[in-house]
Amino acid sequence: MIKYVLMTALFVLVLGCGSFPSTAGMEREQIIQLADRYYQDSKWSQASFLYTELMFRYPGDMETDFFLYRTGMADRKQKLWADAEFFFYRVVNEFPRGVWADDAQFALAETMWMQRRDYRRDQTQVIRAREEIVRFIDTYPASQLMDSADELFIQVNDHLAMRSLFIGKFYIHRNDTDAALLYLRDAMDSYGETSCRGAVLIAMGDLYRSMDNRYSARTYYNRAIETCELTPDEEEEVLRGLQEVQ
Repeated sequence: MIKYVLMTALFVLVLGCGSFPSTAGMEREQIIQLADRYYQDSKWSQASFLYTELMFRYPGDMETDFFLYRTGMADRKQKLWADAEFFFYRVVNEFPRGVWADDAQFALAETMWMQRRDYRRDQTQVIRAREEIVRFIDTYPASQLMDSADELFIQVNDHLAMRSLFIGKFYIHRNDTDAALLYLRDAMDSYGETSCRGAVLIAMGDLYRSMDNRYSARTYYNRAIETCELTPDEEEEVLRGLQEVQ
């Protein structure tokens, strides 16, 4: 009994300090309006608290998918990544035909992309983001978010191609031609047209030059010149490579 009184007093104290809104005596629509107000005012922890309370108070509510989506977005704004992903997954898995399913699927991929690290470090979240954005494109082809999804897909592919290019060049310097070729071909063939395609073709030329395969080296250097917009440094690198394989 004493423990219950102390917990109740603590709860009231927290509410009184303004950390979380009190919903005592409020009806469903009033709580929804209050949650929306906090959400629009970027008061993310309060919004998340209220949408969570709605789900506890009204299990099976017709707007549960919306409550889940908004909770996920509010948690994402607080960088509570795992919590945000959990709520987005619930929308996608429990309400696959709901009006918020495509929003949640896109938000899921976007949330993983937001956790990306430098391409020289672990890329687990970027790989997951790519899997989820592919799932979005395959599942919701008529979604109004498709343009945003295509843009995100390009960004993710570009990042992963840079990763493969970085590793490929590392193996070139280590004289491990098989590993270098594996990663450079991955960068060239697995991610479509990327911003680093010219650099990849140049690296392929460098690799074949190191193997004394002059014909293949010239082929890739020329492809870089003919098909890509190169930076001044890349143009200089190509010309130097071509001179060495004449």
